[in-house]
Amino acid sequence: MTLMFQACVMGLCLTVLLALYRLARGPTMADRMFAFDLVAVSGVGLIAVLSALRSTTFYLELILVYSLLGFLGTVALTLLLTRSEGDGGGGGADGSEEDDR
Repeated sequence: MTLMFQACVMGLCLTVLLALYRLARGPTMADRMFAFDLVAVSGVGLIAVLSALRSTTFYLELILVYSLLGFLGTVALTLLLTRSEGDGGGGGADGSEEDDR
């Protein structure tokens, strides 16, 4: 049974390391956003495996808080991404170009 937990932890740690590499080297903001989300989800998985390994429900609240923080971080990055794409666009209040001729 502990071999299964070790394999899960090693796989999730590898996933976090690869996602951190993509977070640092991502060519686009969308790549960085997906990598951040992957780090958050993998962190939740690591906490869940730790909770199952120790046979306790103490970590369930931590999983909920970490999931909420990961979700809010993804939403914030998405808003930042859409706002930065919208700034370079048109001159109107809604982002559309207006013709004043």
